[in-house]
Amino acid sequence: MMAVAVRELRNNTSAVIDRVKAGDAVYLTSQGQRIAHIMPVDAYLKPYLTRDELMALPQADAKMRSDLAALGSVETDTVGPMS
Repeated sequence: MMAVAVRELRNNTSAVIDRVKAGDAVYLTSQGQRIAHIMPVDAYLKPYLTRDELMALPQADAKMRSDLAALGSVETDTVGPMS
């Protein structure tokens, strides 16, 4: 994913739009801060993740897995506050 400053977008609009048309997503920045995300329409309208995309997402860390295992079949709504 590329970042493009507002000034660069103003000076090279067609080149940036061509990148988006080609499937790239672009972060628009102002003074080094991200202010907008420009992406192909098809990427935005996708209603689901593929199996590979889902598997690529970060999983629960080992501590969280052990905490969840310790809860067993206890419903988390009845556990109370964690300290």
